[in-house]
Amino acid sequence: MQRQRVTVSLVIAILTVVVTVGQAGPAIPPGTVRVAYLQRILSLDPHGSSGAARITWIVSRHLFNRLVALDPETKKFQPELALRWQNPTPTTWEFELRRGVKFHDGTEFTSAAVKTSIERVIGLRGPLAPLFAPVESVETPDPYRVVIKTRDPMGTLMSNLTILSIVPAGTPMTEIVDRAIGTGPFKFAEFVRDTRVVLDANPNYWRQGAPKLQRLIFVDIPEISARATALETGEIDMAVGLPPEEIKRLRQNPALKVDIGQTTLTRIMWINPRPGSPLNNLQVRRALSHAININAITASLVAGIATPATSSIATNVLCYAKMKPNAYSTTLARKMLAEAGYPNGFDTSLKWTESNPKEREIADAITGQFALLGVRVQNTQQAFAIWLDDLLKLNWDLELVSTGGGTGDPDFTLRRLYHSRAKRTLYTSAEIDRLTDEAAATIDLDKRCALYRKAQEILWDDVAAIYLFDQLEAYAYRTRIQGFKAPATEIFDLSDVSVSP
Repeated sequence: MQRQRVTVSLVIAILTVVVTVGQAGPAIPPGTVRVAYLQRILSLDPHGSSGAARITWIVSRHLFNRLVALDPETKKFQPELALRWQNPTPTTWEFELRRGVKFHDGTEFTSAAVKTSIERVIGLRGPLAPLFAPVESVETPDPYRVVIKTRDPMGTLMSNLTILSIVPAGTPMTEIVDRAIGTGPFKFAEFVRDTRVVLDANPNYWRQGAPKLQRLIFVDIPEISARATALETGEIDMAVGLPPEEIKRLRQNPALKVDIGQTTLTRIMWINPRPGSPLNNLQVRRALSHAININAITASLVAGIATPATSSIATNVLCYAKMKPNAYSTTLARKMLAEAGYPNGFDTSLKWTESNPKEREIADAITGQFALLGVRVQNTQQAFAIWLDDLLKLNWDLELVSTGGGTGDPDFTLRRLYHSRAKRTLYTSAEIDRLTDEAAATIDLDKRCALYRKAQEILWDDVAAIYLFDQLEAYAYRTRIQGFKAPATEIFDLSDVSVSP
């Protein structure tokens, strides 16, 4: 009887140990890193409707390669799939391609893949399509040479190519939902919508020594507190996009590190000036710009992960020009509204999705500050897919969004979003169209920057949006991750990261 009690006690003790160990986090294969980002992954197609979403760029950076890359510090272009290039005429660009590169399915990378990729991004008419609108033809005189001809001189082509993912020749015009095939350091393994994307190391990657990981998993945990908790318990290894209070708490954990990196992103409140809407009145838009206490929001809600915006593009984007801030004054804002014919305010709506830290609190703060003017705001949170659909259909009055110069070039923000041809809002300006078109067709950098400065001044004065703050990015990760360094832009790359046992 005594022996039975001892045996039972031993079994219970063993089970207790097993349960306790299990609480430290699920077992994972060696060489695996699990990352949770702040946006849901809707598609793996780098050219389609989600082509400008940050999470699509981040996942694509691991699956695909580009012709060239931009060094964010030197602002110089570096070889990737293209080894050399030249611009023999203002409308002709020639690229010599890297040899011996294979796609994940074993097919060879050639000039035909470049032709397919450029024609596909244009044909799908997604958010990246306007960047390549000036391209007239893509010629493939031999398997390792590409000639891109444009209708007019295109000073932005090299910048735009830094975000063009190269897909296999003949990839159809239908959306790539899964089974994405690239030449990148990782290859597709699994996509479970709203759950995870699993990438395995590409053993035949053309760059020696990369990747150092065996498996990379993007885990879908959009809710902030759940993302932080998953990091602490070991369910994930890295959490990206956390608010100040979570950062402060996680920094106290000896098993974790927290890095803050720069981005090319500016958080803004976009304004849609529909005909007949109060927002179509410049005086109203200016009144609203004085009603938001941006310094207070930056110093409290997003302290440490943002700085007040001083232009329509972020400070580390090429050709940035500082504008004079709009002073916060509820009294002045009320006076301007009354002069515009709205002494009692008006009704409007604000839409947003929880794809950035503190988005709810920021929306609530803006709504409360507008209420002091009598501006009654229907404050609406939407699921990301619904929010994106409404955004593209212009089904909104006010929107909280992040706009970015992901190419490092102001054209990506200023012309792609504010040119009347883009139809991203109902705001139009013939002068913005002229300036951004001329800048995009100018090769000389000093001349381009002079044009972009004028464009930034017009957008600021016209209050095409209310520019809130430039974003910083928080990366919290377990100490088992080795070799990570916060990047100079929001698009991080883990192909050179390793993990300790």
